[in-house]
Amino acid sequence: MVQLKPLLNDFMRCTVKDGASCSFWYDTWTLLGPLISVIGESGPRMLRICNNASVSKAVREGSWYLPSARSPASQTLHIVLTTMKPPSSNNCADQYLWRKQDGSFRPIFSSKTTWEHIRQPSPTVIGLRKLPTRDRLRRWGLIVPHDCVLCSSGIETHHHLFFECPYSSSTWKHFAQAILPATPLDIHSAAAMISRLHHPSHAPPVIKLIFQSAIYLIWRERNACVFTSVSTSADGLCRALDRLIRDRLLSYPSPDSSPSLLQFYFSCIRPL
Repeated sequence: MVQLKPLLNDFMRCTVKDGASCSFWYDTWTLLGPLISVIGESGPRMLRICNNASVSKAVREGSWYLPSARSPASQTLHIVLTTMKPPSSNNCADQYLWRKQDGSFRPIFSSKTTWEHIRQPSPTVIGLRKLPTRDRLRRWGLIVPHDCVLCSSGIETHHHLFFECPYSSSTWKHFAQAILPATPLDIHSAAAMISRLHHPSHAPPVIKLIFQSAIYLIWRERNACVFTSVSTSADGLCRALDRLIRDRLLSYPSPDSSPSLLQFYFSCIRPL
């Protein structure tokens, strides 16, 4: 808990009203921050305000009531308090505020906003090429065929399997180019383009879902061909991808009267 206090102080403020719940020493209720950090561990003894006291304990008869300043830090506190109205039992309860995305403080806590503030973002990684395609297996010394099991017309590499192979490219083109006509057919070029899509429309989330779902189903189909000798036609794969996308988009209803992502998808993709 002690380790969390400095972090909490960065994201929480308290607006003092009645002073009954705000901690005098440990909450951030003045511009100085937590007073225990400003005045030090001897502060409770110096100011005669106990360690677990609320802000209301520093008020007598409607005015701030502190001993005379005995250090520069306590003198600063006296000066700051002259700019603040003392709490009163006639006021409403103290209000805790949470840091928002723009740095301001509001009454509503958002775990997403807080996480975005504290996390250390990593650079975007696109296409690590870690799947055990046949070209990688052969480089590891395994004796396996090098032909693509989906089309038998090229060497099975990441680039070929996603989406240069005629089998996979027909699936990718049917969906992706219906959303964005200029979508490239190379997996890394497609991933780089998708990572740059930030304009406010329905296209970016839908094309990202198509990209992820297509890779998943193509790799699953590849493994089925290798390990079970059971294959699905390109049309069958398209139908499976269509169903997967529809089911996923159903969980994203429109927050207002605008068309939902699923409605946008239906407007672009002809029924299968």
